Amino acid sequence: MGEAVFDASTPSTPFEIVPGELLARPHRDELRRLDRADAALVVDGYLRRLSSQEARCRRVLGTLASDFLRRRAHHTLGFVRVDDYARERLGLSGRELQSAACVIDGLRGLPALAAAFDEGTLSWTQARLLIAIARPETEAAWLAIARDRTVRALETVLRDARRRGQVDDPVAALVPGSALSLTEVAPSVAVAAPPQAIVPPLPPGAGLAVDTALDECAESGRTMDGEAAVTFRLRCPRWVPPLWRDAVELARRVAGESLAPWRAAEAIAAEGLSAPTQHGAVAPDIEVPRPPPLRAAGNPDETRAAFTARSAFDTIDWSCVVEAVPQDVDRLADDVAACDPHALDRRMRAAVHALHRVDWQLGRLLRLILDCRLYVLFGFASWSTYVRERLGISTRTAGLLVAIERKTWASPALMEAYRSGTLSTVRALTIAPVVGDRDRDAWIERASEVTLRRLADEVAWALDVRDAAPSPIAVAPPTHGVPLVVSPRQMRAPLDEELTAEIIVRGPATVVALLRAAIAAFHPPLTPAWTGLVDLLAHVKGEWQRLPRHRDPVFARDGWRCSVPACNSRRNLQDHHIIFRSRGGTNARTNRLTLCAGHHLHGIHDGWVRARGKAPAGIWWELGVRGDGPPLLRLVGEQYDDCSGSK
Repeated sequence: MGEAVFDASTPSTPFEIVPGELLARPHRDELRRLDRADAALVVDGYLRRLSSQEARCRRVLGTLASDFLRRRAHHTLGFVRVDDYARERLGLSGRELQSAACVIDGLRGLPALAAAFDEGTLSWTQARLLIAIARPETEAAWLAIARDRTVRALETVLRDARRRGQVDDPVAALVPGSALSLTEVAPSVAVAAPPQAIVPPLPPGAGLAVDTALDECAESGRTMDGEAAVTFRLRCPRWVPPLWRDAVELARRVAGESLAPWRAAEAIAAEGLSAPTQHGAVAPDIEVPRPPPLRAAGNPDETRAAFTARSAFDTIDWSCVVEAVPQDVDRLADDVAACDPHALDRRMRAAVHALHRVDWQLGRLLRLILDCRLYVLFGFASWSTYVRERLGISTRTAGLLVAIERKTWASPALMEAYRSGTLSTVRALTIAPVVGDRDRDAWIERASEVTLRRLADEVAWALDVRDAAPSPIAVAPPTHGVPLVVSPRQMRAPLDEELTAEIIVRGPATVVALLRAAIAAFHPPLTPAWTGLVDLLAHVKGEWQRLPRHRDPVFARDGWRCSVPACNSRRNLQDHHIIFRSRGGTNARTNRLTLCAGHHLHGIHDGWVRARGKAPAGIWWELGVRGDGPPLLRLVGEQYDDCSGSK
């Protein structure tokens, strides 16, 4: 079967729908003289077209991802975890890939919702919410509820349905399809639906799916792990952030998994507060955070007319916008069942590249409408509300696009590499902290040569080298394959106490409060606040390094994680002999590697992964080995033998 190939250089491709002059960097004087009303209408029109195109590209990706995940094809390609595959090959998180597949799987059994999505009546966010609770016999009722309602009103209706399912068991056990009004089901929450609205009961077993959908579609930054999200900031000297990064890495090793920064902070704080002796003095400039006040319950009756009434325009066009994608991109979703894992990988990469072309334009215009506050003219109180209600995309996605736009704005070379698709969003954000005027080309080239895991390690090494220097310096990428070791400070070197750096941790309010309390417990009286953090990290590092260790030094040499390139597994580690003992392999350390159980028992021994050479840096890897063609990836250590595989 012939493969559909996406060609971004085709002149007729409809991806470039935004004029070049609108995507050009505006001058500051030009922004001052901007006619905000006219600019808002023009930018909003293009954003609606781009968001429609983005949703259709995401549907193609979801169709491919659904079959890919169902077959667990990432195992055949040499990856144990979906997240490792998605980040390395697609430049996406595993959660984003699974969410796209979830939407497509849900729409397959809901023809009315699928038709409404194709017509532009439902946005991607609305579809994500409805598939969690709609069934074939109730989808018409849910579609009527969602029509003309705002996203936050739909979320309120779903939360009330979820609450009824938790409080009133008989409601959750009703026969599917028996639609009851809220007044009939729970008189105490009858205000949760407008008059004459018929709200079907929560399907049995759908509570977790509803919670997941509400969490994914929530306004980014407001909640985290079910709590109000707050940000911890601490100004400190430049030599303190390396201590923090070292403690976070140590927390991940102790936990045996790649903890998020706030989860590592929670472990550090818990270890510190368990110490028998502490300073016990609360620093005056460290306040115990108060969680943000709970938001008032949303209005389930709210329609789009509420925004029009507060806007600067007489009317706002809410008509459906359906923007086509190129036919070669649309054909990527044809005959998916006939594709093998390698063909699915090629198609998904083509779909992601098409999505990237749309996202680059989206990020540029989203930043413009955010910086100039043009969303206020449409009656939206916040940028996140505008993104969800007007464009139908999640604020998490929109925030990421604006973040990469801001990072690449200061570096034209990085911007061009990102715009052309040479670098994925994840790789561009990874090298952004170290891309300077002198070494930007070297870092951009390095981002295409090594795995994402190695790239993140090299960036962290460069930051530590830069922060350990007497003055800020530009750090070039290290030599391929060399151990990443930072030279220790001189024992009598004076410690700079100028507060030129900042440690930022965003997490749930309780975790941030725990971290602040731990720092306060180690804060000596009459000293700056950051000294408490330094003492806390020293205590935690000492305690964790005293823990019993595995007797095999190979694990320590390999950093207590799987040695397979791009694998971030840190638990269920096993000792693997490159040349099997049964074939005469020795027990020398150069013949031994640390592998996770998945890669050892299935990747190596099932033949999907091959390794040869001498450990640790002289290993030639092949991932996605097959009998009828070349492997998916070839690497020397963590450097790609074919750099095209790292884009």
